[in-house]
Amino acid sequence: MRNVLLDLNIIFDYFSEPRREKYPHSITVYDYFLEDNGCRAYIAASCIDDLKFIKYNQLLEEKPNLTRRIRYKFVYKFLKYQLDNFQIAKTPAYIDIDLEDIEDSQIIASAIAVDAQVVTRDKGMLDKYQGIAITPQQLIKQIEQQQKAPPSIDFANLKKQYFNLQPQIERQMDEVLNTTSFIMGNKVRELEEELQKFTGAKHAITCSNGTDALLLAMMAMDIQPGDEIITTPFTFIATAETIALMKAKPVFVDIEEDTFNIDATKIEAAITNKTKAIMPVSLYGQPADMAAIQEIADKHNLKVIVDGAQSFGSTFKGEKDSVLGDISTTSFFPAKPLGCYGDGGAIFTNNDDYAEKMKMMRVHGQNKRYHHKYIGIGGRLDTVQAAILLAKLPHYANEIKMRQKVAMLYTKILSRSSRPPKIKEQRTSVWAQYTVRTRNREEVQAALKKAKIPTAVHYPMPLHLQECFKYLKYSLGDFPISERACAEVISLPINPFLSDKEVKHVSLIVNQYL
Repeated sequence: MRNVLLDLNIIFDYFSEPRREKYPHSITVYDYFLEDNGCRAYIAASCIDDLKFIKYNQLLEEKPNLTRRIRYKFVYKFLKYQLDNFQIAKTPAYIDIDLEDIEDSQIIASAIAVDAQVVTRDKGMLDKYQGIAITPQQLIKQIEQQQKAPPSIDFANLKKQYFNLQPQIERQMDEVLNTTSFIMGNKVRELEEELQKFTGAKHAITCSNGTDALLLAMMAMDIQPGDEIITTPFTFIATAETIALMKAKPVFVDIEEDTFNIDATKIEAAITNKTKAIMPVSLYGQPADMAAIQEIADKHNLKVIVDGAQSFGSTFKGEKDSVLGDISTTSFFPAKPLGCYGDGGAIFTNNDDYAEKMKMMRVHGQNKRYHHKYIGIGGRLDTVQAAILLAKLPHYANEIKMRQKVAMLYTKILSRSSRPPKIKEQRTSVWAQYTVRTRNREEVQAALKKAKIPTAVHYPMPLHLQECFKYLKYSLGDFPISERACAEVISLPINPFLSDKEVKHVSLIVNQYL
């Protein structure tokens, strides 16, 4: 069901005894939105003054003996109750004003801006704006139909998150738009300071995306053509693609069966005199065995670059993943646990020299305007995306807990044969994906699709078998655990807003086929 904007007549039906008896459907609707039912109700900003005016005059008529001060006290209490329970839908600048009915056109424009239907008893509005304006009876019917139907499940539910944080996002966005500072504006510096506080990293350097974050990390380490970097074949292509873009050689090591992360016990066998770094991936939201990896790196004088594109906010032995290794990177792609509304990424390090170099390299190696110390890239995060992340970051720790709660319920209900990633001791996952294994993936996907439940496969082909890496001369069978995982994994919907009912609905279907 879409969001709902309550017209004034519905609100005043609720707060007037004669009207409560006459319009019981208005009461049902108003009560429904006082409950936490996953739906969102708004009042148009243009109506707030009318709420005040009408309520004052009602009191003037019903209780003429009240003093003006007491009357206003009642009015303000009434207004506060509405604003505590309903969000404000502002009147957008792109409104088409109907001069014959300015008030209705403002309400409709506000509703469209928040993807809402207007619930009203106003016959003129109902006739003129069919589909947008509906009666309380029509809304009640929609609610009843929705309650009978199976849950409609969104894979990432970015829309729910947006409407939850809409006032904060709008405020941040308005500040950017009003200053027109779209590239490297103050919001970028402010975000980097907040990321440093959140992670405990000495330096947080924002950039254009998670792929460029990996490139910048390797550029800062002066990775050269022919150098080798050890990583995993079971990951998104950007991990190894960026190594290849540096003209270095990706050297693959198989994964652990239970975590899907790189198997640290197999890394040393892959080290040669050309090895310069290890690039573990915190797949699906959980760090790899960073203690073992760091020990190997220290022993062989290697650097560690953490591909934390899926794990921002996870922990290893009580430390955020962003402070692991020499440099840690992340992605703020919209569907990531902390996502912006476009592309974005960040790099974290405690090394001052790396930080200074990466800050220059993300602006074409520039140390002052039009003076270039290094060959760099156009890798800046734009200010609009920084604003989005600033609005989201204060709520992120709670969203991680909500994601973990959803994952725990999945694990409890799903058959033991589902084999989701095992979260090892002294580690936490942010559950960027909730991925299970099945030998009949197509059948499971088909059943879920029939139930209108979205799924994804992360990832269907290991990197060593991708055509673009043919030159590395790997073959089928070289990394059997990765190959088996690619044939079996399926990611189920996960986001902070999945209800217990929705998790159970998905799990029961999956259990039939595992």
